[in-house]
Amino acid sequence: MFAKKYAVLSLAFIVCFAFLAFEAPAHIAWAATKTVPPGDVAALRSYLAGAQPGDILEVSGTYAVSDGTIATSVNGSAGKYITIRGTGSGAVFNFTETAGNAAFHIKNNYYKLENITIDSNAKSNKGILIEASHGYLTKVTVKNTLGEAFKIRKNSQYWLLENCTAESTGQSGKFGEGFYVGDADQNWQTKPDADRSGYITFLNCKAILTKNDGFDFKEGTHHIKVIGSTVDFKNTVPESTLGNNGLFIRANNVQVIGTTVKNNAGTGQAFRANKMTASDGVSYGSNLELKAVTASNLGGAMIHTNFGSTKLYSDYTMTGVAGGLKTSGSATITTVAPSAFTEMTWNGEGGDTYQ
Repeated sequence: MFAKKYAVLSLAFIVCFAFLAFEAPAHIAWAATKTVPPGDVAALRSYLAGAQPGDILEVSGTYAVSDGTIATSVNGSAGKYITIRGTGSGAVFNFTETAGNAAFHIKNNYYKLENITIDSNAKSNKGILIEASHGYLTKVTVKNTLGEAFKIRKNSQYWLLENCTAESTGQSGKFGEGFYVGDADQNWQTKPDADRSGYITFLNCKAILTKNDGFDFKEGTHHIKVIGSTVDFKNTVPESTLGNNGLFIRANNVQVIGTTVKNNAGTGQAFRANKMTASDGVSYGSNLELKAVTASNLGGAMIHTNFGSTKLYSDYTMTGVAGGLKTSGSATITTVAPSAFTEMTWNGEGGDTYQ
């Protein structure tokens, strides 16, 4: 009996020792949490270049960026996102020299950005440019861009943007939307194919003092939800006679839920939906639903639409809207009881129900 026990203990010791002594082959790398020293932009770029799926890059304090775009170069994977996370009160990326087309450029799949602020200081056209699929942006603020604060294009799909803020876009007299999905057909990247970015949810986001539309969804894009969000022009007049709306929609299958547009001193609408035939000969723009929306203190109307399928649920609120419920010449709007509403879902990021 003693010999058997001794043999079992010896075997257990050998197994434990072998486990502790095991060294992973050189080609295998484990996910890790890495702390980027405050202000060390070079270290962040180095960590991004060598990132492995599941890596978390912790940032804090202020990073003065004087040498262009911060960009990704490797993919994460399903369930193993590469994450840039602001710790504590978060991190600020302060761009001090020209950053070109974008301050941050997400070119690879499966990324998360959390608790960071990007201040373009009118040095970049876009704040965050997403040209990849599968990811989350949480508590991300972008401000002082020449153009769009957040832009998602090149058939990017499955994103959830939660508690994100676009502020003071369109610096130096440029156009500047807050949250932008797709590209106008003349800018499609692989003509004549449309940009089919979609399956995107904006949850509790804010567009504040944007020079143009708070949200802009272009022809070809699809399956987009805007939930619990706010567009506040702060009693200013947006720059463009067309791009001066709370939401400008040419996409298919859009739900706007519990969202407020307010304080537009211009003539833009809270919700503008324009069906159009693009250069590929396809007519884009259908199936818009407005649920529990609010419009207040607007120089224009609440709604302009030429969609043949716009549903306005009767739980909307409208106060101080000079142009009334809809513009002259708008298509018929079907008013529906709130009990008939069903939130869109899909398998992937942003596809849950939130209301």
